[in-house]
Amino acid sequence: MRFEERLSEIINEVEVPDELLPENIAAMLKEKAAEANAAKRNIAVSASAQKRTILFRTSAAVAACAVFTAGMLALRGGEDGQEPLEQPIAYEAVSPESYDALYEIYTGITLNGGGTAAASADGESHSPDDFTDYNGVKASEPDIVKTDGNYMYCLKGSTLYIVSLETMEVVSKLESSLDPPVEIYIEGGRLILISKEKEEIYIVNGGNETAVTEASADEDPAPASDVPANDADNYQSSEDNSGIPDAARTDDKTALAYGENGESAIPASSRTNTAVDIYDVSDPAKPVRTTAYKQNGSYVSSKFSDGRLYLVTSYSDYRVKPLDTQDDLDSFVPAYYLNGEKSYLAAEDIIIPSNASSTDYTVVSAIGTASGGASVKAVLGSSRNVYCSDDTLYIVGVGRKDNRDYSVISSFDLAGGGISYRASGSVEGAVLGQQSMNEYGGLFRIAAETADENGKASVSVYVLDRSLTAVNSAGQLFPEGKASAVRFEKNYARIIDEESGRSVIVLDLSVNPPALVQSLIGTEAYLYSYSDDKLLGVGRSQSGGLTLKMYDAETGLVLNETIFGGGEGELLSRALTDRRAVLIDGGIIGVPAYSSSEFGTKNSYYVFTYSETEGFAEKGVIEYIDADDSMIFKRGMINGDTLYIIGSGRIISARLDDLKVINAFELEVKE
Repeated sequence: MRFEERLSEIINEVEVPDELLPENIAAMLKEKAAEANAAKRNIAVSASAQKRTILFRTSAAVAACAVFTAGMLALRGGEDGQEPLEQPIAYEAVSPESYDALYEIYTGITLNGGGTAAASADGESHSPDDFTDYNGVKASEPDIVKTDGNYMYCLKGSTLYIVSLETMEVVSKLESSLDPPVEIYIEGGRLILISKEKEEIYIVNGGNETAVTEASADEDPAPASDVPANDADNYQSSEDNSGIPDAARTDDKTALAYGENGESAIPASSRTNTAVDIYDVSDPAKPVRTTAYKQNGSYVSSKFSDGRLYLVTSYSDYRVKPLDTQDDLDSFVPAYYLNGEKSYLAAEDIIIPSNASSTDYTVVSAIGTASGGASVKAVLGSSRNVYCSDDTLYIVGVGRKDNRDYSVISSFDLAGGGISYRASGSVEGAVLGQQSMNEYGGLFRIAAETADENGKASVSVYVLDRSLTAVNSAGQLFPEGKASAVRFEKNYARIIDEESGRSVIVLDLSVNPPALVQSLIGTEAYLYSYSDDKLLGVGRSQSGGLTLKMYDAETGLVLNETIFGGGEGELLSRALTDRRAVLIDGGIIGVPAYSSSEFGTKNSYYVFTYSETEGFAEKGVIEYIDADDSMIFKRGMINGDTLYIIGSGRIISARLDDLKVINAFELEVKE
């Protein structure tokens, strides 16, 4: 039998993709060999490392390569001195067994043209509503105002106010010495605050070597010391009643800023951490801090559920010092701090998806608010794009293969209060931001921008199962325009036109393939889940006012609509850009709005009722005139028979039955 015939027989014994057909196999092997020689270590895991990886999945291509290699050895008769080539294993994701293995992969990404993304040291904070599920999940939503039924906890700048709902008086305040907090949660007598902390990274010139040390951004370089500064606390109450040592916040915040021989240090760059402080507020007048935690990375988002805070940060090391040794763990391993004790993530707690092309990390932790313990994981090559449902966290990074961009997805199981890796997968295209991801009915939906061979962009929508395998999809959508996002509500996917801000294509994802839904085309950029069978839309009217529309969630047809405001200047509202702005509570709908005129800014809060028979009915409006737009209303909430309206610097309480104002409290502005 001729060589070519035997080769064809071997290959045909398994089902293989086109790139592994006989006419393409030689070119593929040459390309793989060139890639292997181009870097010290490729991301692909060799066959000898298969048993050491804890997360992997072979593919048809792997089986084909294995059969082909075995066939070649058989044909060559096992020649003396001939070593079989190790073929790369196509894997779903790997977790390195040691820091040495992680270091080789990390530097391999750098050598292959990866490295940290070109972002600012601060990174980018994202709206919490992009992280929390708004399709029936009952977990607490992040916000800057919370209530436990008796007290309101409200952030204004760097100050947290604890306000009695009965008297509208401030019972205590907490002042931040870090950047203004970004999130607040309240649960079972515990207050959770999330803040940003910036550190300067210093370069020390000592002989022929360059050492990198760290110091707090708000402190001068200090001599070497193993004891952190006594004033390192990031939150202090007026009573100075923190329950744990101040030093527990930042054990290395005032780390070496001088070399071993006393050389001077200069700031080279900065690093952002995200800090979490947990307080016992069983006595709101005397908060006591019980846990101080922080982790490397800029804040992305968070979620609180079942006594656990899930925190996500985006981390890159912005040092100018080259990475030249795996002993310098700070250069390539994320760290976290619990009550002052610093720990590095274990190598096996770092997931590396296939085709990772960046040395950015996404760091995610589960912090027990009662126990104070923390479980921390990270994904290498992923950053910023995350989505969290009731029991699953999805992290989406960017990968590249065959000159095409992919969205690389890793999922983690949050059941049981911890974090455990579940699956990885990928879809073609670059994800259209956090707001273009969603889970509904146990299926993960994601939208990405793709390009054809001529570079023409379009939108693709994918539906993935729990193993992150595509079970439904639609592609080449909206090639004639530019999409700003794809928003998912119930079974619908709405492609939003960047120019008009309205939906131009709507798909019903409950059928396969997805079907076009005409009834929702042109609807508002934001739809709210009003009930299991209804969607509420808030939009602009042609008269300059705002509209409310109620849709049937099954058909997308309009059930009722109303127009309000307008006539005295264009009426604007945070409800057009922020899901949390609209109040939906037991048939009550609240919408904050504002308009500008020569007399200043009119801040309005509209209250509606909705019923099956009467539709929308305006219950009333509460208005204030201010000199500028610094006091605009942000949102409202109901506690008992009282409506509370929270603005940039004002809290208003009003009777729910007639909307008569009971009290108004203006928050102080800290200079």
